[in-house]
Amino acid sequence: MLPGMVSAGLRSTRPRRYYGCSMFMTLLRVLICLLLLVPLAGLADPAPVPDEAALRRQLETLGERRLTEAEQRSAQTSLEEALGQLTARADSVAKLAELKKRLDDAPEQIAAARAALERQKRLPDPDPLRVRDLSSAELGRQLDDKTVQLADWQRTLSDANSLQVTTRTVPERAQTEIAANQARMQVIDDLLKSGWSANRALTPEASVALSAEWHALERRNALRLLELSGVSVLGDLGQVRRDLATLAIARLERELAAVQAEMSLLRSRESADAVAALSAEAGAVDRGGALAREIAINQRLSDYLLMSTEQRNRLNQRNLQTRQALDNITQVNAVLDEQLSALQGSLLLARILYEQKEALPKLSLDSGLADRIADTRLYQFEINQAREQLGDPAAAAERLLAEQPAAAINDELRQSISALMTTRVELLERISREINALLNESITLQLAQTQLQETADKLSATLDERMFWVPSNRPVDLAWLAALPAALQAQIAGMEVHSVVGELWAGLWARPLFFAPVLMLALGLWWHRRWLQGKLELIASEIGYARTDSHFHTPVAILLSALLALPLSLLLALGGLSLQLDARGQNVAFGRALVDMAQAALLFYTMYRMLDRGGVAEVHFRWSAEHIRMLRRVIAQLGMVVVAVVAVVAVAERQPKMLGDDVLGILILCAGYAWMAVLMGRLLSRDPRARQRTPLRLAISLFLALIPLALIGAVLLGYYYTALKLTARLIDTLYLLVSWSVLEATLVRALAVAARRIDHQRAVVRREAAEREAEEGVDASRLAEAPRLAIEQINQQSLRLMRLALLGVFLVLLYWVWADLLTVFSYLDRLVLYEYVSGDGAVPISLRDVIAALVIASIATILARNLPGLLEILVLSRMQLAQGSAYAITTLLSYLIMVAGVASALGTLGLSWNKLQWLVAALSVGLGFGLQEIFANFISGLIILFERPVRIGDTVTIGNLSGTVRRIQIRATTITDFDRKEIIVPNKTFVTGQLINWSLTDTVTRVTIRLGVSYETDLEKVRELLFRAAGENERVLQDPAPQVFFLNFGASTLDHELRVHVRELADRSPAIDEISRRIAVLCRENGIDIAYNQVDVHIRSIAGQEALVHSSGFVPAPSPKPDAA
Repeated sequence: MLPGMVSAGLRSTRPRRYYGCSMFMTLLRVLICLLLLVPLAGLADPAPVPDEAALRRQLETLGERRLTEAEQRSAQTSLEEALGQLTARADSVAKLAELKKRLDDAPEQIAAARAALERQKRLPDPDPLRVRDLSSAELGRQLDDKTVQLADWQRTLSDANSLQVTTRTVPERAQTEIAANQARMQVIDDLLKSGWSANRALTPEASVALSAEWHALERRNALRLLELSGVSVLGDLGQVRRDLATLAIARLERELAAVQAEMSLLRSRESADAVAALSAEAGAVDRGGALAREIAINQRLSDYLLMSTEQRNRLNQRNLQTRQALDNITQVNAVLDEQLSALQGSLLLARILYEQKEALPKLSLDSGLADRIADTRLYQFEINQAREQLGDPAAAAERLLAEQPAAAINDELRQSISALMTTRVELLERISREINALLNESITLQLAQTQLQETADKLSATLDERMFWVPSNRPVDLAWLAALPAALQAQIAGMEVHSVVGELWAGLWARPLFFAPVLMLALGLWWHRRWLQGKLELIASEIGYARTDSHFHTPVAILLSALLALPLSLLLALGGLSLQLDARGQNVAFGRALVDMAQAALLFYTMYRMLDRGGVAEVHFRWSAEHIRMLRRVIAQLGMVVVAVVAVVAVAERQPKMLGDDVLGILILCAGYAWMAVLMGRLLSRDPRARQRTPLRLAISLFLALIPLALIGAVLLGYYYTALKLTARLIDTLYLLVSWSVLEATLVRALAVAARRIDHQRAVVRREAAEREAEEGVDASRLAEAPRLAIEQINQQSLRLMRLALLGVFLVLLYWVWADLLTVFSYLDRLVLYEYVSGDGAVPISLRDVIAALVIASIATILARNLPGLLEILVLSRMQLAQGSAYAITTLLSYLIMVAGVASALGTLGLSWNKLQWLVAALSVGLGFGLQEIFANFISGLIILFERPVRIGDTVTIGNLSGTVRRIQIRATTITDFDRKEIIVPNKTFVTGQLINWSLTDTVTRVTIRLGVSYETDLEKVRELLFRAAGENERVLQDPAPQVFFLNFGASTLDHELRVHVRELADRSPAIDEISRRIAVLCRENGIDIAYNQVDVHIRSIAGQEALVHSSGFVPAPSPKPDAA
């Protein structure tokens, strides 16, 4: 659409149909204000109007009075306030006199404007023939005169629009201000009568200030009453002036178009005449021989001259249209601020904003203009070069003759070439002038289009922002509920259901070739639903087997589930497209609603089919049966709610002017929001996997559960349009979340299939190798197996990469969904929470800054959790780094990201680093002394991260504590001992204490077993048996080889020691047990006594008898001698 075609639409942003209603409301408000002023009629003036000159003299001589500092400051403040109130009263008096004069002159101005309007209507349409005989200079003067007149009438139209806005907003403002002024005047009157204020006697200066304020308020009330009484007169004046200006502007635009067309025609005629004359001269020249090429060049230059003239004419028309559109948008933008300030909080403002949004022009800017300007500049450069080469036509002709054979040169050829060169010079000069004019027009158009685009975008963004934050409906209160049945009945009665159904049927019959294939496809899918279900069952039977399972089974199964759900969506989309193509009345809105319902039905019905018994969720994703049953119930109910909600949103968003009467939509939305909140609450409370969710998923779930309740509150408060906008984006976000969950589960299953295939291939290779080795007679158990990559580790790394990539894609799509609404949140900059002082003055911190700080902190947390792992997988794992360096780098990177995120968030809130650095330095010194142990542990943690004396999974002994390292943090390390107790050990202990790491570089350890035999035992036999016991044990390594040593002669034993090595720490205790048992069996079989310490116990009775106790019983001993006692 051309910009000039929408000028009338932009000027009709205030329709007349509201004028009569507004006049009635104005009269009603005048009566209310008069009633409000009745109580003031009984109030006499508290005091005469203070004399301004006397007050100034008092203020000047205030220092001569013997007053205390506090009394003098209070008196000075009171006198200055009194002078300020007197100035305000004088201003009100001046405005009152000016308004009286305007009202007195208004009838005469209205009559004059109406007479001018009638004269304008009787004027005949502009006749293009009147400007045909004018010269180019006269046409230029007329164009300038009419452009000035158009600018004057546009200013008149802007003033008329401002006057209409003022008269429309005066009643509400006047009523509110008069009521507030009346209350304040009553308070002042009571204070002056009592002579006391805040338990203190009023000073004379304070009484004068109150009296001056009373008189200022009284004059302001008189001014507001006069404005109320003159609303109808000024409204009539603004309306008639607006009609007159609109008619005059339309006439001037037609006249300008006629003058511009005639100027274009005149330029084209002049260029054509010049080209014809030059061609006639060239036609008289002999075209034979060497002249043909030169004549062709002149002909191309003539064609370009004509083409550039036509292009310049078109650019003139586009420039005129663009300037008109820019003036119209600028006019609307200028009135917008006044409307916003005057109608803030009024439902009328919302309706005006909706109308202005609909009246914005659909800009069709020339996207190839910049390229054409560049091409024109290049051609201008070539023309200038050609002009320089042809500076002297005679010299150019001589150069051309020099290239010809001497025999062919004669006087006729010389004259022909000279004529051609002269003609070419004239053509080049004309083309140069035309190109300069063309470039000027092109650059002017480019600048005007850029300004138009920027102004239109700014105006559209302002309208979107204001529409979003302005209430579109009355709040839901008792009066609204009382009027609900009648309003609902009226809305249902006004719905053209029969008309819509008839037009839908007519649209289907009118386009059979378009809709018949879609209908046949839907019927075909419904007819073959059993075949599709059979394919799903066939795919499900192949899941879980390494030979038959495939990555493509899950996408194919999801596609089949979507095909089963597609017939219903196709029918809904078919009806929606039919209504949209009809485009009569509300058909576009209803058609869009059906298309949106088709999308929602397809998504949720597909999910419902995937959650069926034996479906994708159960067979492919391996979700638990309880979780599937719960999701199936929620998806079924949520799908029906979303389908109803998207229908309301689609219809209501495209009819913003009817939102105030959309009772049915409000009821459906509130019911849908409430049921959504219930369903999301059930999903969160009954989900068996809720404890396994990541913080991001849990935050998103809580957000989706609480948002419907917030939207109900917005609708009840009257922000129906805001709720509609948010609902549309939230439903799109819900679509993204559902698709994200399905895609993630599909990729996780793909990783599982890949891991199962690799494991199966490895098993096949091992089995084939074992079979070959068995055929060759080689002991397969003795062959070393090649090191293999850990499948679980590969899966974990791939899963992390996949989820991070999915998160990035999800955030990009989420931004794309919310991009058009991000501009409306700039309104949050106006909600200032606090201010802080910087070098440039006070800097405000708004609610938007707080939200931005939270977003920065959240992004930093996500990056700190995922970016180090991604760096380790993609970069550090491919580099030759020292042991432990990769882990230290990733850990420190996590802390750096968090520190940077916290610093950025605090900087957004006004706490920059230059303000915190001294505090941090002081805290560092103080904490260094008070918390030196914590700092020591922190530094020790860094040392552990870089030097890696211990790693996660190592078995260590520190002091009397042994166990496995489970977690290494910056302050402490968690060790799980052999009793499965978690022990928190400060990092300082690992650095300053003695540490035994059993698995730092090598897990091979030595095991020693001691054995004592009797003195009669054969030592070589014992040595052979110990080597035999060690060699028979599978846990004992042959390299290093076992060793047996005879240590010493004990009190009753010959002590031996067996030293063996085992591969893992877990083999130590089992190896000791197994070898010790085998040694005991071998010693028993070979008659070797395992000696032990023997103690002889002598027992003496009271009678003096003595006995020696052996292990086998009592052995009598000889009786002691009598003196032995």
